[in-house]
Amino acid sequence: MIPRDVEPSMSFFSISRWRPVHLFLSWLTYWVALLAVTLGPAIPPILRATAANAKGEIAANMGNGVLSMVVKESGRTTWSGSTHLLTAALWLAVPPLVLWALWVMSRGAAPHETVRSDRTVA
Repeated sequence: MIPRDVEPSMSFFSISRWRPVHLFLSWLTYWVALLAVTLGPAIPPILRATAANAKGEIAANMGNGVLSMVVKESGRTTWSGSTHLLTAALWLAVPPLVLWALWVMSRGAAPHETVRSDRTVA
């Protein structure tokens, strides 16, 4: 039986209860998920191209503000991808910064604690 003064809620998941370590772990989770989504489709072609007895090659380039990667097997392109550096930087930085801003705003201003001293100045 739940006491009347305690309401079941999702406060456990509330961002205002997070500590810095929770914020950092959420960033790491986001970056791992971002890598999995963006480079996940490239993993099978990379594994096939780099397998023993495979005739494959992998090339990663950066030029004119564009990151690109090409995977080839026996001279045939099996996967290619590219993105602008600005786009990559925004995907890496903006969501964690938004999460940090929400975290800071949810915590509010910490109340100033008054330090009482029993000493008197003569």
